[in-house]
Amino acid sequence: MRILHIISGLGVGGAETLLYRLAQVSRATHAEHLVVSLSSVGIMGGKLQALGVEVRALGMDNGVPQPLLVRRLIDWIVEFSPDVVQTWMYHADLLGGFAARIARRMRASRTADRFGLLWSIHQSEYPTFRSEPKLGVVAKCCAIGSSRIPDLIICCAETAKANHVRGGYSPARMHVIHNGFDVESFKPRPEAGSSLRRLLGVDENAPIVGIVGRYHEVKDYDNFIAAIARVHGRMPACRFVMIGHELNDDNRALQASLEQAGVRAQCHLLGPRDDVQALVPGFDVFCLSSRSEGFPTVIGEAMACGVPCVATDVGDTAVLIGEVGRVVPPRDSRALAEGLLSVLSLSDEERRNIGALARSRILSVFSIDSTWQKYERVYAAVKEGAWACAELRAS
Repeated sequence: MRILHIISGLGVGGAETLLYRLAQVSRATHAEHLVVSLSSVGIMGGKLQALGVEVRALGMDNGVPQPLLVRRLIDWIVEFSPDVVQTWMYHADLLGGFAARIARRMRASRTADRFGLLWSIHQSEYPTFRSEPKLGVVAKCCAIGSSRIPDLIICCAETAKANHVRGGYSPARMHVIHNGFDVESFKPRPEAGSSLRRLLGVDENAPIVGIVGRYHEVKDYDNFIAAIARVHGRMPACRFVMIGHELNDDNRALQASLEQAGVRAQCHLLGPRDDVQALVPGFDVFCLSSRSEGFPTVIGEAMACGVPCVATDVGDTAVLIGEVGRVVPPRDSRALAEGLLSVLSLSDEERRNIGALARSRILSVFSIDSTWQKYERVYAAVKEGAWACAELRAS
């Protein structure tokens, strides 16, 4: 199977990480990938190249279409002769979809073979003109073309599908494949708790609540801070670890919020890290405080590490956690605090049992291997023009 991916960029993000993991796990099936970034190679592009995947960059300026570069993209598609073209995120869906349709017509004039064309949606909320004007325009154009340009549209979550259908996307084209998780990198590590506490310089028995995610309003750190202030009032020995972009001492707004809540001394701001898989297994509880998500990767990774999770009921979080964690209403710091306290008050053995069940759920339902198998079935069906078949819809 020859798969050509077109993606808006190759920085670090959920869609980019999934693309990398699919390329990684598919090596055993001898799938051949070519990845085209509309912008630059980026961090994830370098990681893909390290896998042996060819990565090309068009160098577009903020996704603005440039005729010569669009023509180059069309030529690359024709030259690669793919079985499937998959585009990732709105700009790539629109521009890559347009280029792929032209390339498909050019190829049809030379051979009877066709290639399938898939779009991908990797965020829960449909962008509106009010919230994100530029992205809202692109998404609206995608919605208008959704019934004519792609053969199929892959959504990362049922919530993403429902919200985009409400935004005007064709429901007949939508198909959900949940993201899979790297259970070899993210796994329980018996020594992680002690290692993390040494890194933080805290007592060996100090309970630790961790959160991972960039500093952004959708992650609702105000909710998290209000919740941990309540936890601190009941469990003064508890410590709170925050990992992600702008979760560091340079963030004055975050510092002020922590000071005002009276928990600055109990919080450890580690910023972005490249060793998250070694740190998360050291948490006693993993927290997600978001007001909006699609299919939160961080929850699946924490579960794969055997860490009990307490999360807000956004996107497909409840689908992911199932019965092996706590799900609370969003924007309710009291409920979030009670959820955290309910897990922290368990014995070590009880938390380990919940963590073991969480990892088992990821292994059986949400591993990256199972996700790749679903993508393989979709690729084969779309290539043959059978994307609407009942078997595919049931997969």
